[in-house]
Amino acid sequence: MRVLQFAKRSVVTVALVSVALTACGGDPTSDAPFNPGGTSADIEAMNSTFASPTFNSFSTFSWMFAPALGGSPIISNAVAAINARGKSPAEIRAAAARVAQRFAATARKADGLSTSEAAMAIPAGVAGRTFIYDPGTDAYVLSDRALLATNKVRFILYAVDPVTFGPVIPLVETGYVELTDLSEGSTQAARIQVVSGTTTYVDYTVTGTSSASSARITVSGYVTDGYVQANMTLRSVFSFTSGLSLIYSLDVPQRGVSVDLTHQQDTPTSPVNISLIVRGPNGTVTMSGQFIGADGTLNIRINGDAFATITTTETSVTITRGDGTPLADDEYEALNGVFEIQVSANLAFSQMMAPVGGLFSEP
Repeated sequence: MRVLQFAKRSVVTVALVSVALTACGGDPTSDAPFNPGGTSADIEAMNSTFASPTFNSFSTFSWMFAPALGGSPIISNAVAAINARGKSPAEIRAAAARVAQRFAATARKADGLSTSEAAMAIPAGVAGRTFIYDPGTDAYVLSDRALLATNKVRFILYAVDPVTFGPVIPLVETGYVELTDLSEGSTQAARIQVVSGTTTYVDYTVTGTSSASSARITVSGYVTDGYVQANMTLRSVFSFTSGLSLIYSLDVPQRGVSVDLTHQQDTPTSPVNISLIVRGPNGTVTMSGQFIGADGTLNIRINGDAFATITTTETSVTITRGDGTPLADDEYEALNGVFEIQVSANLAFSQMMAPVGGLFSEP
């Protein structure tokens, strides 16, 4: 039996793990034998894809964009979900659910409006403008830089101190984030591109649609460190009668690794059901179970065979091998890495939604 004490997470650390997910289908078994060291290396490779200085700057500054665009409360009220320092896994899961529900409410409202009313829009006063960070107010302000197309707005990024996770002073400009309004009819949509030099490190589209019975928010695109690319799809499906599903997907073709994670919750106070599959050249690990608040029990299977059980509390994670024998060090490291994917994945949705919170209609 191994016990892990939860450490406090930084925005950057969580970001590296939270989006490390891939899409895969079919039976959750693999012909490849389980290689714990190889599995850990695969997870680390996925994490490193999100470890570029540009992505770190994006994670640090993106929550400031919505207030600069006019202060939609959807993300402004959920800053705690994005800043994960000191947050427990249960708090991160709950925060992600709240953000998804808020955006579902905007999509539901849009479904009842006319086409012109429903569309997302960059406020006229800032359309085509570029924002720069003001250290004096710790906020973004309009600049006098050259105008862009009227369906775009740009935010300059800066170097981030690796210790404080705040901007380096004096400011060092490193790139920019460009938001493009792609809304059409009753579909609210925006494209987010994170650029430094000649490289686009992050490029994804956020789309929100709604029907009489449900609302769907989809994040689809890629992240790269300039060498390895991770293709991601994050979906939030909120049924107005049967609850919330968060589905996280990402693949790293260079590693041949894929992961699927589904988070299902009927009501805000209901148990959270988790299903996770990590598949690649080093075997397949599946994890399924339930959380009630901070307390959880998850069953681990390796290539389809029962292997271990993970139990959680507010402060610890205990991994127990099914036959009662001790886990080898490399087995523990691999299983803990898999567990950490689901712990942090709930933050991904909030982080990717943060830049566009000021564009979606308020509920």
